[in-house]
Amino acid sequence: MKTMMKKTMLPLQLIVIVCLSYGQADDSTNKHSISDYSCGPLFSHFSCLSAKVGNLRREVEDLRKSRNSVGVAFSAALRPPTQDKQGFGNTGPFQADTNLVHTHVITNVGNAFSPRTGAFTAPVNGVYYFTFTSYAWIKEANIGVALYKNHEQVVLVDEYQDKGDNEDFASNGATLQLAKGDTVSLVLPSGFQVTSNAFKNFSTFSGFLLFHVEGGQ
Repeated sequence: MKTMMKKTMLPLQLIVIVCLSYGQADDSTNKHSISDYSCGPLFSHFSCLSAKVGNLRREVEDLRKSRNSVGVAFSAALRPPTQDKQGFGNTGPFQADTNLVHTHVITNVGNAFSPRTGAFTAPVNGVYYFTFTSYAWIKEANIGVALYKNHEQVVLVDEYQDKGDNEDFASNGATLQLAKGDTVSLVLPSGFQVTSNAFKNFSTFSGFLLFHVEGGQ
């Protein structure tokens, strides 16, 4: 009887060893799988899930801010201080550099452009694009306009209009990274002139927000 029990126990011992070995291998595989999901051991699952929930909340908040962000775009036209029968008139020349005030607003989404001062004020940190067109109908005069960021000239168009060249258009533009509160405006250089019309949009100023950035320049 004892001999039979010994013979029976030997296979049972082998089965237990195999099971334990399989359990250890399976546990190792599970740990590897958990590690792949950056959750660590089982006792840290709640901490891992809490971190994931926090990340999801931040992503939702970012999406909400992006969806609710205000669009920014404007276009405005210059009007002459005095005009002829066809509505044309010249602004300038002045003894000093002078801000051009485009009083006729075509579009002003976000109300960042002021027709009172002629300046655009960035409502948010971002990258913006600006373009302008200068028109001239005058003889023997310096014509042109400059685009300024705050108090710094960025781009310029200029030409001397001689006797045989009475009418001309010139355009330019720039992509600018602005911090909230930065201003962009058009300036008439000292001694220069620009032509506009009381009824038509010849000399214009436009800009719009391309995308937001985390911080200003």
